Formats: sequence, C-alpha cells, structure tokens
Amino acid sequence: MTVDLDLLLDRYDDGTLTRRQLLGALATFVLPVASPPAAPSIALAKQLNHATLYVRDVAQSQEFYQRLFGMPVLTAQPPGVNLAVGTGFMGLYPADSGVEPRIDHVCLGVDRFDADVVKRKLGAAGVEATIRARADTKELYFTDPNGIRIQVQDIRYRGGVGPLGARNP
Repeated sequence: MTVDLDLLLDRYDDGTLTRRQLLGALATFVLPVASPPAAPSIALAKQLNHATLYVRDVAQSQEFYQRLFGMPVLTAQPPGVNLAVGTGFMGLYPADSGVEPRIDHVCLGVDRFDADVVKRKLGAAGVEATIRARADTKELYFTDPNGIRIQVQDIRYRGGVGPLGARNP
C-alpha cells in the first residue's frame, strides 16, 4: 500500500494527477473493502413485499396515498386496505385507540416460501419466530436485533385472506 501511496503523491507532485483525483484515490485507502454477501442462511429476499402501517383513519390515509401517488386498492381486508405499490403493497390498518400511528412491520418476499422450514432455519440461527394462520395462509414473524418486526412471505403474497393472498370467494 505504501508503494501505491508514494506513486500517487509523485504523480500529484509532477502534475499528472489533479488534486481532486488525488483526494478520490486517497479515499480508497480508508474505505472498507466490499466483500460479496455470504449465501443467505434462511432464503434470498427477492423483494420488499409490503409494509403495514397502523394509522388514525384508514379512509383518510387511503385518500392521501391515492391522491399523491395513485396507489390503487389491491385487496380490502376490513378494517383495513392494501394499496398496490409496484410488485408489492402497503397495508393501512386502524391503530388502537390511544396508540400512536406507526409502521407495524415490513415483509420480505422469498421464492417457494414454507413457513415451517423458515421457522426451523431461523431457530437454528438463534432467532425466535412465530407463525400465525390467516385463513389458508401461514404468516411468519420475527424481530430483528433492533426490535423491528419482520414478516417473511412468498413473493406472490398480496395481502388477501386465502392461499398466498388470493381473495376467497
């Protein structure tokens, strides 16, 4: 590394390297070397499937997001609603009385999701997870080291009440 630094300084001294180029090159000496991410131990997250917000007034929030961002209703889940956002969605649900509005959780979408398999893998990694059933759909939740609630679901999940979010008749 010293040889490279000496070469940079020589090039700056002889005018073949500008001050800006020297500063840019020097920054590379203090930046960490990026390493490729390790193979995921649970599953490869393919998308941010959705975020669920607890709000004071679902209708007011729905109107707000639709007016500003043109987010159509993807599925209704009374007392809430899911608004489409690209390949994912944003859920709006009423906050309990006296509770501040908040982001309740985010959901990571994975291929070929199997709640029981993911729960076992999380357990082996020292992470406690819970599964809840909503109709025929298993929903898996855990918290990250900061206490943020995370859901894992199949990438095809669309927030409905049937298998993989398909709306039941």
